[in-house]
Amino acid sequence: MTGDDRVEFETRGMKVIIDYTRCEPARTGDKNPRCGFQCIKADRMYDRNVLRIENNRPVLAVSPEDAKRVSNESLSWEYACAMTGNRAITILIPYPGLREYREKNHLKGGDTIVDHY
Repeated sequence: MTGDDRVEFETRGMKVIIDYTRCEPARTGDKNPRCGFQCIKADRMYDRNVLRIENNRPVLAVSPEDAKRVSNESLSWEYACAMTGNRAITILIPYPGLREYREKNHLKGGDTIVDHY
């Protein structure tokens, strides 16, 4: 799903959400942002080059199907973005049985490890 304010897609076992309202280069239009496009650099270093910069924002460089098939280290994008202070990237990892465990123990949350954003 892609929109003006965010893009969502799946990789191997994870759902990626990029929130452009929190993304410094997308918000400011600065071609040389303070974050230095660390998400793209992390993708180049640790993943499979599935992201690229388009109109000053990180977007998929491959089809959603290819991203799901080839990407295996998208967590590095979230970490790199968070280290710049932007927190524009959220990774949701489904954890089977987590929702039931939380309900049984009267804990809040859903069925993903990171669902508190």
